[in-house]
Amino acid sequence: MIQRILAPFATGLLFLAPVLLTIILLNWLSGYLIAALGPGTPLGQALGAAGMFFTPSPFAAFWAGLGLAGLVVWLIGLAVQTRFRPQLEGGLDGLISRIPGLGTLYRPLAQFVRLMGNAPGGEMTGMSVVSVSFGPNVEILSLLTSPRVHDFGQGPRYLILIPTAPVPVGGGLLFVDVADVKPVPTMGVDDLAKLYVTMGTLTGAEALQ
Repeated sequence: MIQRILAPFATGLLFLAPVLLTIILLNWLSGYLIAALGPGTPLGQALGAAGMFFTPSPFAAFWAGLGLAGLVVWLIGLAVQTRFRPQLEGGLDGLISRIPGLGTLYRPLAQFVRLMGNAPGGEMTGMSVVSVSFGPNVEILSLLTSPRVHDFGQGPRYLILIPTAPVPVGGGLLFVDVADVKPVPTMGVDDLAKLYVTMGTLTGAEALQ
């Protein structure tokens, strides 16, 4: 039941990730050193102003605004899970791209996030989720870039991509011994992206068996 409620929120978060990443990158470039959602930031003040419709307390208004923003993300996730996803993505891309200076930042971030999210026609649809062993006690979920085997003189190797959390816009490409790579057929690229974005809260036991 909890996973059924959280799944649309994670989908909405993935859909809005390019916008959020663009805002975070602009904050970093402009010298912001405090949390992007803190009450003292412009975004936090906007959330507080929205929350004032529900309570006169500034502290409670911020949390009410944050809850309202979470509800909006959840509703967007429900809409994205329908057949209207292409129209929503096209409308959002067109809107953000028209803003001077944002288009050059937004477009590559949107492309990468949607590749990670396994959008229809994405270039990562050929990748598969695998579990990679690093020693006897550590396993990492990652992406097998292709079934091609590489050999540089030290035995067969697979090329894997290990994303970062909570925003999978970076990571590492590693050549790993074929024997240390196990497929995870119950998990898709979209599931792995949600796993990283939600910091593991959507991990299902059935996906890791």
